Amino acid sequence: MCENILMIDRSLFTVLIVDDEPDILELMVEEFRYIGYNTICASSGNQAVSILSSDKKINLVVSDYKMPDGNGMVVLNHVSSMNPKPFFFFVSGQADVSVDQAVKAGALKFFHKPFDLDVLIKDIESTIVPLCHCAIVPLCHCE
Repeated sequence: MCENILMIDRSLFTVLIVDDEPDILELMVEEFRYIGYNTICASSGNQAVSILSSDKKINLVVSDYKMPDGNGMVVLNHVSSMNPKPFFFFVSGQADVSVDQAVKAGALKFFHKPFDLDVLIKDIESTIVPLCHCAIVPLCHCE
């Protein structure tokens, strides 16, 4: 018996990945692209703000918190002023902000490094599925 399962049409999403650690940035970009997302990357908060200020349509931001040249809170503050607002998630190994503070500031979730990238992506998707109906498609069409 088949269940009607909903999934994200990943090709409709552009993800901005922000991290000052080149290896982590590359790994995240490759994985998000591999599973079908469009990706853009930034190695600092200020670079991410510049990208977000451009004409590019960013739907989802996954940002490190602690970075030189503009931390993740700079990115989150900019995202909070946008309309429409991209979904925003923090990933960080060390941060000067608590998870509760990050969520109160507008982040949907805060993930701690090190993380399992597959689990992180599944958790992000399970968080945004109820919030984003336009990019949701049935996995199968059961009657």
